[in-house]
Amino acid sequence: MTTKRKFIQSIPNEMVDPITGLKASNETELSSLLAYHHANSSIDWGSVNLYSIPYLSDKLCSSEYINCSTPFYCEYPLFSDSETVDIWGQMPADLLSFSKSENTIVLIENKIGSKFTSAGTQLIRQAKFLEKSGFKNKILIVLTSELFLSKGWYLSEMQNVIDNVEGVKVFAMKWEDIFNAIEYKGIN
Repeated sequence: MTTKRKFIQSIPNEMVDPITGLKASNETELSSLLAYHHANSSIDWGSVNLYSIPYLSDKLCSSEYINCSTPFYCEYPLFSDSETVDIWGQMPADLLSFSKSENTIVLIENKIGSKFTSAGTQLIRQAKFLEKSGFKNKILIVLTSELFLSKGWYLSEMQNVIDNVEGVKVFAMKWEDIFNAIEYKGIN
């Protein structure tokens, strides 16, 4: 059984679309449900960790950068101009949250077994978008599963961002932590 299939099978039965009742089974559906649960304040961000790179070298609480008063936007386009279109144009963020009052922007790239797009340069291009954003706190999170992280997936791309883009904090976040932090209330 593939690692991706193992992860899909591990998604809790409660992780369903509130409209159809169908269980999430891909990155887009999971991102949408994350935004839904976030908007309904049913995620305890205080119990979801952000893991530093090198992986497991340190961790902190995601509530330091994520709170339910600032919404997540799914598939938010990374606006570009003639100078930046070749860097990040036509590349939407899976989830984007930003607060001018808190001077924080958080971009979450959801990866559950797929490769980074744009010949593997997707993550560094997203980091360059954050670098130019003008926010004080620039956070790039790769949201994935322990199943992938324990096999080293995505870690070299995250380290590449750390080595080459200044002012952007890079973390891994695990779906397992999020599943455990959601209070599934009245969805089924």
